[in-house]
Amino acid sequence: MKIAVVGSGCTGLGATWLLNEHSKHEVHLYESDDRPGGHANTFTFSAPGKEPVDVDGGFVVFNPDSYPNFLRFLQRYPHLKILETSMAFAISRDLGKFEWSGHSISTVFSQRWRILDPKMWRLIYDVLRFNACARRLILGWNRLTSPLQDHDTTIGEYLRKEGYSEQFSNDFLLPISAAVWDTAPEKLFNEFPVRTLVQFMNNHNLLQIIGAPDWLTIGGGSKTYVDTVLSALPPGALRLSSPVHSVRTLESGKVLLTTVGGKSEEYDHVVMACHADASLAILRAGGGVTNEEESILGGFQWNKNVAVIHSDPKLMPKNQNAWSSWNYLAQSYVDDTDWLNYIQHLSVEKHGQIFLTLNPPFEPDPESVFREFVYDHPVLDANAVSLQRRIHTVQNTRGISYAGAWLSYGFHEDGFTSGLRAVTNAIPDVLPPFEILHPDREPKETSMARVFDWLEESGWRVYLGSVLATWLGWIAWLVGVDVRGGISGEGDLKRATGKARA
Repeated sequence: MKIAVVGSGCTGLGATWLLNEHSKHEVHLYESDDRPGGHANTFTFSAPGKEPVDVDGGFVVFNPDSYPNFLRFLQRYPHLKILETSMAFAISRDLGKFEWSGHSISTVFSQRWRILDPKMWRLIYDVLRFNACARRLILGWNRLTSPLQDHDTTIGEYLRKEGYSEQFSNDFLLPISAAVWDTAPEKLFNEFPVRTLVQFMNNHNLLQIIGAPDWLTIGGGSKTYVDTVLSALPPGALRLSSPVHSVRTLESGKVLLTTVGGKSEEYDHVVMACHADASLAILRAGGGVTNEEESILGGFQWNKNVAVIHSDPKLMPKNQNAWSSWNYLAQSYVDDTDWLNYIQHLSVEKHGQIFLTLNPPFEPDPESVFREFVYDHPVLDANAVSLQRRIHTVQNTRGISYAGAWLSYGFHEDGFTSGLRAVTNAIPDVLPPFEILHPDREPKETSMARVFDWLEESGWRVYLGSVLATWLGWIAWLVGVDVRGGISGEGDLKRATGKARA
């Protein structure tokens, strides 16, 4: 068979790799850009007076538990270097007035006086409680098969019902969620299904503090795996700078693909490995789009995010002790900075500081800016889950399949796996070299959940919190610390009164 794959991001690369190396079919890969790879975007960073180095401006990290198929693909090629890294998270709110990092106990209290802040201890309590108790939401639950009403509870509704603190919501859960899905915190709080969030956190070991596996990154950048896939293609199979204008199913059952440049070619099957809205536009141009295709593909929403590669430390936490791989500057929109030196093992001395900031709250120093990219990310709310459940009704109905990270959680593994599944489900005689796995894992309920239940239901949490707040307040008063801001005497800070409550 002669197959066309539209889009060379992680989805198209997965589909193309499987067809080219594990079947006898002919595959052509179409890409509208002059660069393949999509979010697998590696380029050479060169700071003045420093050695140039390859860095990633999109897909950077993955982990063994949540990326089973992508990892096993990488492991088939000994020349691809898989390096261990860290993905600790840091929060900086109100221009550094409140900062913490999850890298270690020391960095949790990177602002040392926060040891005497009752709200900080309530935040830690709520993090531990959420990690232990929230996993119950997904016991025996399946994102794509459980009743749709199970998706009705939003993050905000769950947090209010269970009595979590505003500190936990504003300074932990929403910043992490917003950074993960590149979506405004308010939208997540009011619209995002809490079970989808908890399942994702469980998959990525974010509900455990002890025993979580290391995160991984690809040495030399993600382009090394892109090059591995594409270098195995026969001449002429990769069609760069070839945006597809239309796809149309012929009476013969063949599919006619036409590029913007006017070149047409017939295929036995076409895999649309691009975003849902792009696929729909191509189908509309070809004519014959069905009502179901229109309804499903047109129902997904997308966020546009600007990624800036720069060396300006003003977009990192004020306290360098709080610097982590992943740094969130709390705003009403998504704004997080990846410290690429730390993630990709790049020497600051040799290459200078390298940061990737998504949607900077203010412009970094123009002289520090190296490159800027625009990425679209799917909005994976309850509506998206409903549409994902319906996609099977249009898959392979007229020689066309749809694949993409937007059919799952929106990550690299989701896209790569979607490409593999689209090919194996629609094309005969494709033999994957490994079983295609799903990353969703059933959590284990912990005994700590019952302890937290007792503390909440008995009222002991409130009582102990009041006692702790009183003692911390008196200690703060004795040592001259204002838990609302820092050390007394800094600016117009006043002495603590000892009346703070957890």
